[in-house]
Amino acid sequence: MQKFWSILFGATMLAALLLFIVAPFVGWWLPKNVATFGGGIDGLYYLILAITGFFFVLTEAILVIALWRFAGQPGKKSVYQHGNHQLEVIWTVVPGVILLVLAIVQIKVWADVKFIKNMPKPDGTTQQMEVLAKQWEWRVRYPSSARMAEWASNPKAAEDFGRNPHLDDIYLPNEIHIWKGDADKDNKVLVHLKTGDVIHSFFLPNLRLKQDALPGKTIPVWFAVTEYNLEADPQSTEAEPRWKEKDIWELACAEFCGTRHSMMRGKLYVHKDKADFLKWLKHAEAEQDRHAPLASR
Repeated sequence: MQKFWSILFGATMLAALLLFIVAPFVGWWLPKNVATFGGGIDGLYYLILAITGFFFVLTEAILVIALWRFAGQPGKKSVYQHGNHQLEVIWTVVPGVILLVLAIVQIKVWADVKFIKNMPKPDGTTQQMEVLAKQWEWRVRYPSSARMAEWASNPKAAEDFGRNPHLDDIYLPNEIHIWKGDADKDNKVLVHLKTGDVIHSFFLPNLRLKQDALPGKTIPVWFAVTEYNLEADPQSTEAEPRWKEKDIWELACAEFCGTRHSMMRGKLYVHKDKADFLKWLKHAEAEQDRHAPLASR
């Protein structure tokens, strides 16, 4: 009975390890990555997971062995030690070296994602949108199709989109619409992230993208996708186009922002190409400008 706890604890840790090993094969793992920079972030995650996982298993194994070997024995006196300086130096230096290596390795990955100089410029080729976080929705502002055509001929006209809303802008809650881009060229998306009240966190799991929205600041965020999840419904018409999802990619708030934080959710929709995106955008324009019920049109 004295060794019961070592058996119970060891069995629990072994079950947790086996569950961890099985998880990727049954869908209990990271969501599918569809971002151009997602591979680098996943690589960092797996590297850190391997290091911490190794030391976790080692530590728990030593603990279980100690529980077994040194189970309570009535009448036997415990032996106490005041420490081992050499051992303490080793287990201080080793984590320090590992952290230094990780700090160096991660620089390139995060520089690609976060450094302003590596972000796409607001010009005629970059898709732009403003995302305003507020309790409790994501309010997305898109340029109109006419304004996008103007940017293509006059790239400098695109520079003020993040600073100045325009009368013909399209507003839509909780939906991020972009297009995939050509086979040989990424469509880079520049998001102007703001908040209308408290701190929120703009989180797109399938893009490995997370950025806090801070009051009083406009924070640039960029990404480019490698796949699409939205395609035209074969039963749709030119008058009433419809689309269907091939896969669900979520937009969530990752910072507790109030009582309805868990309800602050949206979706990422990636169109097959720019032409399909523009078709959707023109439909959204028509719906925004519509004043009569659909049946009476």
